[in-house]
Amino acid sequence: MSFLYSIFSWLYNTFVSYLPFKFAANPSETVVREQIQQQAIAQNNQSLQDLIVDIISHLPSVEEILTQHNETVNEEHITTSIHELIPQLFDKSFKEAIDFCKNNDQILLVYLHSPGHDDSYDFIQNIFCKKEFIEFLNTNFVVFSSSIRSSEGYSISNQLQATSYPFLAVLLGNQVHWRMDGLTELKNLTEMSNGQTHVIDNLMTQLIEVHERLDSQLVIQRQEKLQREYERRAREEQDRAYEESLRIDREKEEKRLAVERERQAKVDAFMKKLRINESTRNDIRNEIVFYNNEAEYKNIKLKLPNGTEVQRKFSLDLSFGDLHRFIHAYPSTEWQPSRYSNVETDYELTLNSFPKRPIPFDDSQTLSSIEGRALFIFVREAEHDEDEQFAAEHSL
Repeated sequence: MSFLYSIFSWLYNTFVSYLPFKFAANPSETVVREQIQQQAIAQNNQSLQDLIVDIISHLPSVEEILTQHNETVNEEHITTSIHELIPQLFDKSFKEAIDFCKNNDQILLVYLHSPGHDDSYDFIQNIFCKKEFIEFLNTNFVVFSSSIRSSEGYSISNQLQATSYPFLAVLLGNQVHWRMDGLTELKNLTEMSNGQTHVIDNLMTQLIEVHERLDSQLVIQRQEKLQREYERRAREEQDRAYEESLRIDREKEEKRLAVERERQAKVDAFMKKLRINESTRNDIRNEIVFYNNEAEYKNIKLKLPNGTEVQRKFSLDLSFGDLHRFIHAYPSTEWQPSRYSNVETDYELTLNSFPKRPIPFDDSQTLSSIEGRALFIFVREAEHDEDEQFAAEHSL
């Protein structure tokens, strides 16, 4: 017997040495708070920290915890986390817990703790912190807990109309589907079973029933949510396809307009050239006198581009450029200059002499510089195939 006692003592001392805090019969609140800080639990929720401290401070002795959690104690034992001693508690507000469950299709279990109430500590020691109950809650519920000494806990107790403690409620959305006001009803059920069931068994039975009932509703909700999500994505896909179609149409229209603007710019430039040519012809006719019955003049025969010949008298003081202007502005019945020709660049005049002499568009040289009274000049005009094709394509 002393041998077994020695073995147990060694196991106990080894396990305790590896715990994140040291248990007395009940761990001190100071030590628990230190572990809460080290394990970063509910860092921004002082009320929840206070609740956890109160719960853990009233847990059973180390020997009972070892039994509850079925720990295998040896030299490689891993220290027990606070999360292993109590259910995983939602660490934000009650409203945020409800919204979280709504958004994630989960069921909310609310535990309101009344510090100093004997039934509350009976509940946490024999039910709430039992390993099987912790696993059951963590698997099936989002657990929210608050002390009625906190302002939020007091407000929730009024909102849920709690009449006795410990208080449990199961919510789906904002609606309460099951509640437990104190342990009286569960204890009565246990007494009626003549010891065949325990309080924790009766509680878990009720929670399993309500969970199965609500889970069927959640299945429908999830299906409806999936259907809505499918329809939303289908609409988004249709909208994307429609927007893509609009984008393609806009690009096509922009390209068409760009082509049209480019075409119109070319047409405008082309028409401007024609207007300039016609304006130049009119100015020549109005401003230049090619022969004014002078006694001295040049008698010039022009051989036009189509082979016909035209003979005219020209004043001696006319420039070479004026001769180009005459050809540009005064068509004959046999030949018409092109409406596309530019007076300064598109006529080539060559004097039939030896050697042949070009007569450029030059206003610094006059006809008097050419020897002889009678002159024979060949006229060639630049071709305008591109202009003619452009005019035909645009009906100009």
